Order: sequence, then C-alpha cells, then structure tokens
Amino acid sequence: MEITDFEKKRASNLIWNGAHDYSIETGFRVYDEDGHADIYWNTMVGVIHRRYDWEKLLTYYNSFHEKINQGVYESLFWIAMENGAFQKEVDKRYALSNLRKEYAARALEETRNNVNFEDSAGERLIAVTHGHLHHCLGEDAQIPDIVDRKLLDAIEIPGDLDTDGAIERIDRALKTYFPYTSGAHKKTFLDNFHIHLSSPIALIRRKVKLSKQESGPVRHMSFGYGEHTNEYGGSVVDQSHLTVSFAKYTAQTDEGLKKYISNYFGNSVCSENETKRLQKEYCYGNHTDVKLHFTRGDYDEKMLDAGFAGKMHKQAIDQAKDNERAYKDNEVIHRVQIEKLTEKIRNSVLVRMEDQTIRSKSGKIVPAKVWRALYLDDDRIFKKTIPGDNGNISVDLLLDASTSEIHRQEIVAAQGYMIAEALTKCNIPVRVYSFCSMTGYTVINLYRDYSEKDRNREIFRYATTGANRDGMAIRIAAGLMSETKHSIFEENHADHKLLIVLSDCTPNDMIKVRTGDGRYRDYAAEVGVLDTAAEVHSARMKGINVLCVFTGNDKSLPNVHKIYGSDFARIRQLDMFADAVGTMLQTRIERT
Repeated sequence: MEITDFEKKRASNLIWNGAHDYSIETGFRVYDEDGHADIYWNTMVGVIHRRYDWEKLLTYYNSFHEKINQGVYESLFWIAMENGAFQKEVDKRYALSNLRKEYAARALEETRNNVNFEDSAGERLIAVTHGHLHHCLGEDAQIPDIVDRKLLDAIEIPGDLDTDGAIERIDRALKTYFPYTSGAHKKTFLDNFHIHLSSPIALIRRKVKLSKQESGPVRHMSFGYGEHTNEYGGSVVDQSHLTVSFAKYTAQTDEGLKKYISNYFGNSVCSENETKRLQKEYCYGNHTDVKLHFTRGDYDEKMLDAGFAGKMHKQAIDQAKDNERAYKDNEVIHRVQIEKLTEKIRNSVLVRMEDQTIRSKSGKIVPAKVWRALYLDDDRIFKKTIPGDNGNISVDLLLDASTSEIHRQEIVAAQGYMIAEALTKCNIPVRVYSFCSMTGYTVINLYRDYSEKDRNREIFRYATTGANRDGMAIRIAAGLMSETKHSIFEENHADHKLLIVLSDCTPNDMIKVRTGDGRYRDYAAEVGVLDTAAEVHSARMKGINVLCVFTGNDKSLPNVHKIYGSDFARIRQLDMFADAVGTMLQTRIERT
C-alpha cells in the first residue's frame, strides 16, 4: 500500500484540527486500506492528544515494544482511548457521532474481509474490535464468548477517566485477559550477548531487523493502518517551528487540497478567476477561512483513470441507484403527494394572478359609498382594479448533504425531487443544489437550474459526506439569487424569490470562527446556529423568503426555531408531505 505525501499531510491536518493545535506531532497517523487519511480516526488522535496527557500515554504505549502480542496491545490501546475521547468530545462536536457511525459501518465490513490472525490473542482482538464497531453503530456487540464480551466492557473506557485512570484501566484489562506484564521490555540473554556478525544467529537477527525496516512504519491495526512516525524509543520530534511555518505549509498543500476536492466531488464549474471573485464576495466574517467549490458532479476521463476519482464517482452512482430504488418502492404514494402539492401551489399562484378590485381615493366612483365621504370623512369612495401578479416567482431548493443526514439520504432525495416536480408542473422556475463541507471547502453541488425542466431526476445524485456550514451555504444561495451577473448558474430576475432549505439544523464545520480578540471558536452548537440565523435574516432583508423543511430529530427543534422562526415544515409521515410543505408554501406565496 502506497501512502502519498499529500495523504500524510492531510492526516496531520486532521490531527491538528482535532487537537486544536498546529504545533504538535503525535507520532501516529491512520489510513484506510487504499492509503487515504482516515477522517474520523485522525481527528480522534488529535482529540486524544488534547483531552489526555500525551506524554504519559506515549510512555505507556512504548512499553508494548517487542512484547508478545505487541500488535494486539497497540490496537486495544487505541480502541480504548478512542472510546474515552469520543465520550469526552461528542457533546462538543455534533458531527462526531455520525462520522463515527460512518467509519464503523465501513470498518466492520473491511475487518471481516481483510484481517486474519491465527493465534488466540489475535482472534480475541478481532472479536473485541467487531463488538466495539457494533457499539459505535448503536447495536449489540454480537459477541457470543462471555470472556471476549467482558474484555470489550473493560477496554471501552468511560469518558470520565483522566490519563492515569485510563492507563490503569487498560493495564488491568491486558493483565486480566492476556499474558501481559507492565513495564518496558526487558533485555534477554541474546540482547546482552555479543554475537559476531558472521554467526548464523546474527544473520537471522539481521534479516529480521532488515525486513522490519523494509516494511516501513505502517502496520495493520485491527481498525485500519497505523503509521508510527516516530518509532519506539525515539524522542518526540520537536515541532515548535510548525506554528511559524504553517502558512508556508498551507500554501504548499492548497493545490493538493483543491485537486482532492475536485476528485471527490467532480470538476469545478467556475474558472479560477471566478472562484477568486466568489471567495472575495462571500468568504468574510465568520467564514473568512472557508474556500468554495462549485460542481455538477462531472468527472473527466483523466480523473476517472486516476483511481480515487473513479471510486468516488462509482459511490455517487451507487447512492443515486439507492435513492431511485427507494423512491420507486413507494412510487404510487410519491406520485399522489406530487399531485397534491402541485394543486396546492397552483391554487396559490392562481390567487396571485387574479385581478383584485379595491376601494381607493381615485378611480371609478361608487355612488353607494358617497355618504361615507360626507358623514365619515372617508374619501375612499372610488374603486380601482389592480391587475394580478403575473406569477413571477422563483424557488431555490438547498439540500443539506452532510454526514448527519447519512441515514436519511433516500428520504431527503425523494423530498427534494417531489418539491421540484410540483414546482415544475406549475411552471415555476426552480434550482436545486446541495451543500456540505470538507477539509475547509464548502461544496455546492448543482443538480438542476431554473430552465432545466427535464433534469429533476438529477436530484437523485444526492449523497452525504463531510460536515455542514449552513450559514455559508445560505449566504451563497442568497447571493446567487440576488446577483444578476455571474457565470456559475442562471441569472434570477424574478420579483418574488423563495429559498427552501432541507436540513436537520445542526451546523458543524472544522473551520473555526475568528473572534474579535484573536481567538477561535468551533463552528458548532450555538455559534453555528446563531450564524445561520443571522444569514437567514440577512437573506430576508434582501427580499428573499427563506423556509425550511426540517429533517432532524426532536433534539434539534430549538435550533430550527432559532434559525427559521415559524417558517418551517416537519414531515413525520410520507402521506403528510404535500399537506405540510404545501401549507407552508401557500402561506408564503400568498404573502409575497
């Protein structure tokens, strides 16, 4: 397995983000079976560094060196620390739980296929690893052996332990379930005996040493591939210079990150100059350090031949098939809901288009009302006909495509498609796109534009990944709806504009918010909610009606109220979809 310099730098960046410290070197990075930096595990390595005394952990970890079952102890150590750190951090990072589930689902399948130990200790490790992954998914451990189940309970340390408590708990578990003794490796007779290099024993030991060197510092752990960047016995590398040189590091990796994002999501639809203009236009204030990528999910042949882009493209195609399959499984109900929603929207638009007669101070006199002027001093004794609005309405549909929606992908795709279909049947221009965030980029993925009436099925390309910077996405959407001169999407000249956001209202992103005193705050929880609410307010001040189709759970209901007020609909059952969304749209259309 080849690990490129870019993936090594990306792993370090994820660790630094988890640690909130760009001046550290943990000595350990994690990759998947394809050599790509593992988003969840590297983030957790950084969190472990921040939440515990890293020097104490490293000293204890080094004690596994050259022990029997060294690899087993290393894997169990990391599983234990991940569990404790996750419990400490999960309330601070809302996306962490979903990232963990996504990782666990993938890793469970990979470890079933790829890990094979012939000894009992290795078999016990795999049983515990599988049990832990099931726990990560919120499931029973599915471990039949009572001893293995007890080991899992012992190794999954709670979040309330400090560093000493964690080490003591792990140490006790290893002593109980393995032939393990604490402390550093003791030298054997052969270690102390001087052996001439020409002797057979020396040659054997030399070959073992050489084979270890040739294999490099990457070892197969039970949960992935761990790269030990400073091997046992070595001192922690002095990384104090990184704080000063980080700007230089970032400049060196910008092109690599840009290529990674393109390979992941598809080619950009913007020229380089247009991207720079948009960066300047939208990436300020709370979003100063964010970068943008606009795409239609298109990959060229050269990208597909490169491997990684081809894999991402295949995953997108597979998810699109799952979305369409789920839609077809309930196609009759979906069609009924589309027709009902179409009728509700059409009735709202027709009301707007009808001429209205009102009382006025000028116009055609109404004889029967003259007395009001004489006795009530009411000069509105004329009638005037106001021509109905020509229905000049446009709708932008913005879908939250972050990992927190991973278990609702088929539902969100179907909801987006049904709204777009109903609007299209009413001849209302609709644009549909999704947003998510990854490695500092906010990605906008366009499925169809206003005039593309035959592209609604592109919405089934909807797939989730990464985080979500809701405020940034709404700022961009409102900007594109207001701009009349840009080369990305079609121009919007409608008099009445609606923005409908399908979201679980749990904004969370790795790029922090700069504060006035030079500090940084996580873009999550209250910070993310207040920022999103501010962007919704800003859009409304521009004359854009912002609505929400809430896709989250009860825990996030306070967020949706703070962000959207009462302008949201919540769909509890599929057969209530048209009523809920239709009523929300009717109310808003009739007010515009």
